[in-house]
Amino acid sequence: MKRKDVEQMQAAGLITPEQAAAITEHFRLQDGRGWRWLLICLCALAGGLIVAGIIMLISANWYDIPPVVKMGCAMLLLLLCWLGWAMQRAQRPMVAEVLGFCGAGMWLGCIALYGQIFQLQNPFVEGFTLFFAGIVFLPFICRQRLLIWVVAVCSFVELALLCCSRGSYLSLRSVWPAVDWDEYMIAALPLLGGLWWALAERWRVAGERWAGYSWLAPVLLLVGVSAAQSMMYVHGYFPEVDVVFWGELAVLPLLLLCLKSRGVAWLPWCCVVIVISLCLPAVMGVACVREMMCDFSLNGERYAALVPEWAGRLSGIVVYMLFALLMIYSGWRALRLSWINIGSLMVIYAAIALVADVLDSYTFSGLVLVVTGLLMLGMGWLLEKGRRHLVKSVKEAQSTTTL
Repeated sequence: MKRKDVEQMQAAGLITPEQAAAITEHFRLQDGRGWRWLLICLCALAGGLIVAGIIMLISANWYDIPPVVKMGCAMLLLLLCWLGWAMQRAQRPMVAEVLGFCGAGMWLGCIALYGQIFQLQNPFVEGFTLFFAGIVFLPFICRQRLLIWVVAVCSFVELALLCCSRGSYLSLRSVWPAVDWDEYMIAALPLLGGLWWALAERWRVAGERWAGYSWLAPVLLLVGVSAAQSMMYVHGYFPEVDVVFWGELAVLPLLLLCLKSRGVAWLPWCCVVIVISLCLPAVMGVACVREMMCDFSLNGERYAALVPEWAGRLSGIVVYMLFALLMIYSGWRALRLSWINIGSLMVIYAAIALVADVLDSYTFSGLVLVVTGLLMLGMGWLLEKGRRHLVKSVKEAQSTTTL
């Protein structure tokens, strides 16, 4: 909220001058946030230039510096970053978050410097696990809106390294070499992403300390639907799966239902859970159908496809379009513009897939474009209806609060 917004509400008669003054004082709108942000940016730029200069000076004299001095300076910088965070967290929380973020970076620098000084040849998974273990709890102990994203990304990298790396006691392939960890990782990545998304949705209404972490939810949802779209109509490799794989996929909807956000009703939440949980099974199902449609074998002899090839490609796009409609419906019922926007983006993805992969002849292309145009007209009407309903609800909520 800006000071201009408060003045407009006062001019419209929605609030009294006393209420306007109280809101301005409560949110500190008279402090000149534009100037404060400019000062923060200038300080950050100056700090970056100083750090870059120090790095260049150290690089120029790297071999002349004793190893003990190198390691001691790195640990001192790590300590100074967190001391600065402790001193600034009450008065300047934004500066404190930047210092905490730099402290996490210095932790990575200390690990890399230690390995370089002593010429360690440990596998990458061991060094990354040490770094991840040092930062994973920091956003939950102290408020770190920048670092929470680093922790989320590193959790996916850590999972992939544990499943794919070799030659380390931390590698699952080395501990259980007989297990095909590729198929388990394919199901574990969406499970981890669903866990982070559900937590971010709960943080949205969990108080001021956790509300800053809710920005993870739309980003994760965007990445998830983009990955599903890229796999939906492109041929991909899927390893043979077993009961453990399907067990992992079955845990995802149960996990999302248990972590339901208090700010969303059950019906739209269940619809979003369906979209998130069925993306990967739908991808694999469509891939199997496409393989069956291309050709099939009987008694050792291969035969031509039973249906045209374009039908197999179109099936994945139809499934993805149904997911998009369900996402838009969920956003409309929950009054969540971010879900509506994600669903609209999924529709655009499906349209791109039609143009790039399906349009083979003028007859079929014309039919597809007509049907797609009608669907988009209906979707535009649904989006406009949802937007008006959302705006009306927000105005009614503001009027009730004012009274």
